[in-house]
Amino acid sequence: MSLNNIDVKQIKDYKAEIKKDPKEAKFTAKIEGDWLFKEGGPQFRSTVKVKDGVYTLEASHPNFTGPGIRPGPMAFGLFWFASCYTSTYVTEAAMRGIRLTSVKTKVEAELDYTAQFDLGDNPLITEYRVFMDVKGTITDAQVMDLKEYALKRCMGMFTIKNAIALKVEVRKN
Repeated sequence: MSLNNIDVKQIKDYKAEIKKDPKEAKFTAKIEGDWLFKEGGPQFRSTVKVKDGVYTLEASHPNFTGPGIRPGPMAFGLFWFASCYTSTYVTEAAMRGIRLTSVKTKVEAELDYTAQFDLGDNPLITEYRVFMDVKGTITDAQVMDLKEYALKRCMGMFTIKNAIALKVEVRKN
């Protein structure tokens, strides 16, 4: 059964697997990419496996005078954050049998490049804001309950709200 473009059966089946064996809930997410040196082209490329093969992601370094030829890293970061929060919200709505007809999400971040250019120690990001417009057979109370659910259960939100262990290794090959 599908609701809100979510395969509810697949989610219920996976939840049942996790109940039987909690190890099924754990895995390592990863992405690898290469810096591209061809002048005028994208600067970073990565491929990820998808159902029908691979999908290519390309990014350009932030262009401070206008858009680059590909999205910059922040666009991908905000996309991850917005899509993660939205999918958590919509998935839980489907699991509760709530039919949605439209969900629009906007994420904003207040950035300060002072520190990146060695011109001070201001925080690089001072605030994130999320705005969602939801339509469907949903009550105001359900809208707010799903908001709180997604705030607690979205991995993107978790990453932004909590300090996560970070290990960085740079090697010369």
